[in-house]
Amino acid sequence: MLGIAVKPSKIENILEFGKFVRKYLEYYVVDAENNIIADEDILEKLDKLSNVVMTIQAKRENAFELVELYGSYDFIQCIVLGNKYYLSEKEKGYGNDRILNVIEKALEYDVDVWVGTEGVEQLVKNIVEDNDLVSYYIYGQESTLSSKKAIYVPFATNINNSMLTLMEDYLKRRRNYRGNWKEFILSLNNKMMINNIKNNNDIIIGFPIFPNREEVLNFLKMMK
Repeated sequence: MLGIAVKPSKIENILEFGKFVRKYLEYYVVDAENNIIADEDILEKLDKLSNVVMTIQAKRENAFELVELYGSYDFIQCIVLGNKYYLSEKEKGYGNDRILNVIEKALEYDVDVWVGTEGVEQLVKNIVEDNDLVSYYIYGQESTLSSKKAIYVPFATNINNSMLTLMEDYLKRRRNYRGNWKEFILSLNNKMMINNIKNNNDIIIGFPIFPNREEVLNFLKMMK
């Protein structure tokens, strides 16, 4: 199964782009970063698209409120720890085990739950495996959990130096990045790696570095 992830700050119209994505792919993942979506009019319209995944950063001050808010819709909830790049000083001070409490809160609702495993795989192992949750991990890392796997893959059809500059902050935030960008960003011309991704994951979520319709269709063509 395939999907596309977007950051609201990079999309002119998150609803229209979502309609396009859902026309061709199974999942539409909203990575809210600093632009948390709480507007009920927008949420209602997103909900109508179906199979929309809303990302919640567990270290956010309002994480539990967002679980409750999104739990009133049919969204899939994706609970991630939260990268310090997006967090306040107070939020950075929360312990990693906060993610377990947020997951437990999400499990109170009749929704599907994905769990971002970057930096916390062993911490979330039991709750993911015991509740048959989806482990959501980043391209360039491995998932060792006995669960359904979803992989997040930043991609571009053609990769050049300007694109790598654009992704520099993302690459630096990866714990095991040592200049080996090809292990973290997928070129859609790399057929061998595409086959490897397809053979080892249940769900493939592409993050188009250039979020446009052409890139979405190129991703679909190469991954299906």
